[in-house]
Amino acid sequence: MKQSVQQIFQRSLPFLACLLAAGLVVVLLNGLPALAQEQPSAPVSEQTPQAVTPQDALPAQMPGAATDSACKLCHADLTGTLALPSGDELTLGVDLSALDASVHGQHAAQQLACTDCHADRQRYQYPHQPPPAQNLQEYRADVAQNCERCHVSSELHNPGHLQAQDKTNLPNCVDCHGSHEVEPAAAMYAAPIAFCRTCHQTFEDPALAAVHTEVVASLDSPEHNCTTCHSDTVQPVDAQCKNCHSLLTSWVTLESGEVIDPHVTPAHIDASVHGFRDVDGKQYTPLACTDCHRNQQYTHYPHPPLEVANRRELTLQREAICQNCHSNIFDQTRDGIHNHALQEGNKQAATCFDCHGSHEIQPPDVPRERVVATCGSCHEDIKEQYVTSVHGAALLADDNPDVPVCTDCHGVHDIVQATSNEFRLASTEMCGKCHSDVNIMDKYNISTNVMETYVADFHGTTNVLFARESAHQEINTAVCYDCHGVHNILPATDENSQIMKANLLTTCQQCHPNASENFSAAWMSHYEPSVEHYPLVYFVNLFYRIVIPLTVGGFALFIASDVYRRLWNRLRRRKGQS
Repeated sequence: MKQSVQQIFQRSLPFLACLLAAGLVVVLLNGLPALAQEQPSAPVSEQTPQAVTPQDALPAQMPGAATDSACKLCHADLTGTLALPSGDELTLGVDLSALDASVHGQHAAQQLACTDCHADRQRYQYPHQPPPAQNLQEYRADVAQNCERCHVSSELHNPGHLQAQDKTNLPNCVDCHGSHEVEPAAAMYAAPIAFCRTCHQTFEDPALAAVHTEVVASLDSPEHNCTTCHSDTVQPVDAQCKNCHSLLTSWVTLESGEVIDPHVTPAHIDASVHGFRDVDGKQYTPLACTDCHRNQQYTHYPHPPLEVANRRELTLQREAICQNCHSNIFDQTRDGIHNHALQEGNKQAATCFDCHGSHEIQPPDVPRERVVATCGSCHEDIKEQYVTSVHGAALLADDNPDVPVCTDCHGVHDIVQATSNEFRLASTEMCGKCHSDVNIMDKYNISTNVMETYVADFHGTTNVLFARESAHQEINTAVCYDCHGVHNILPATDENSQIMKANLLTTCQQCHPNASENFSAAWMSHYEPSVEHYPLVYFVNLFYRIVIPLTVGGFALFIASDVYRRLWNRLRRRKGQS
């Protein structure tokens, strides 16, 4: 009997195994979907946002993840919508092909389950509970919180919005990345401007609308996009100025119809004297925009409107900017002729900006012809005379370092009136600085006795006497430029030179209207008489140098001998009487 029971059990074992397997299949098919939805998860508030790597961003595969198909089977076929309390329509259908093609789909190292994003899972058990969101914006914000379970918090990663002053309407993860069709971030950065403009198309402030339209048109490289200005970190005011003005292309029109170009790039500043430079071995970095533009009104946008009618008023308004750093030079200009003209009402008189420029300031005398170009921008007629003169031609043709430019004669910042007696008296010494320099004049075979020969004649002697008396006393004797010219000085051999022999009489007659040809022929230039230059005068001088000492010496000897004889005779008579 016992033997037969064991045999019966052995024969029934395969049947019992099949029955048990069938029961397990039934349990799995009916129980696991609910089990997957009831899988516990930590509440969002308990999660600590932190930066994670792409591998860390993928959740561990859960036992119930395979039942994700239950959600997909249902929502893939839904075409309806769910009305939220606000009236917004929530689409219930899910495009599975878009989901599979997304960064969370079949190409991911580990696929996500629906309930990984739609949490808490108790709410998404079927039948679903009504969503607590009142509108679509709240619904997306609710879903976006679950992104932070794997990704960095939007408080740390929200390109272009982290520095927004108004935090009430910032986009969330879903607003930018989407929901089921999330694309790689690289796809967003491939066309960042178009992506941002899906939301930012209109602006309440017309000025903001205009500048964004202009700036967006200039964002033509991967390095320049919306985050150039709207960065994730606090930008210095200087960076904000340069970012914006380097992208501006349209000109600002003033009341007068004149225009101002607001386009300024960091390269303009860097290449100027206010950029990277080495002065006496000390390294300097570029000035910031706010070092010059210190008005706080201009550190924010929109800027206040320009309260000037024309460009000249703007230039005069900005003149004091240079004083902040160059106070000593600025004080010198107060005594100069240009500032005196401004004070007298001449608004066209030169200011710092007229001579030096604004953003692209270069060394004023490198190359030296830049001085001529600068002064010539106002004094065009004088520039035309100078460039054809002996000095200007040598400068422009040969870059001759020996010839004078405007500032060598007139000064730089404290320029005096060239028609004043002060300038007139000082002009001979001014010319003499170069023309008495042996090292310079020997190069051009020019006499260096200009000062000695000038002071030795009537003109120079009178000039010296007046200078000793008073520098402001009016004089009428000739100085260097009366004979040689002012800006139109030419070589003595030039047919148009004022001191050429054929033209010399006309030059003398400017002061001596009754002068004859003999009058002008008597002038020996600035040469001392020699065998080579004016030999007749030289020999006459030599004759007198010999004859006069001999004659005077002979008379002195005669007188001395006569005195001696008389004294000797007187002494002899006294001795005879005694």
